[in-house]
Amino acid sequence: MKKSIRAYCGSLLGFLLLDAVWLGLIAKDSYIAAMAGLMRSDVHIWPWIVFYSLYCMAIVYLVIRPNYHVAQSKNVLLGGAILGAAAYGAYNMTNYALLAGWPLGISLQDWAWGTVVTSLSGYCGWRLAQTTN
Repeated sequence: MKKSIRAYCGSLLGFLLLDAVWLGLIAKDSYIAAMAGLMRSDVHIWPWIVFYSLYCMAIVYLVIRPNYHVAQSKNVLLGGAILGAAAYGAYNMTNYALLAGWPLGISLQDWAWGTVVTSLSGYCGWRLAQTTN
């Protein structure tokens, strides 16, 4: 149980930090420019809390737990990338297919980012789970 808690905390912290840098610094302007007409003036925080909480649980269950006893990180990184590509691909391609004005460029950029951030967040959680008491 302690290992799962460490894995969850590591993946959540990694995800929050990486996504903060991505959304707050690197991609902020491109997202705003591409989706200016779609953005709320008052941002709702609770959907982010729900997403980060549940998604990191999925990372732990699907990516980290099966690799607790693996000495090398390649399976964790690959598993995280596959989960990220599937989850972010479903989100972005569904939005692009259904929503008028949803930009393809942002969909592809976000899809790639989701693949990377899920992989790296899984690695962060796996590394923390490897620490001893």
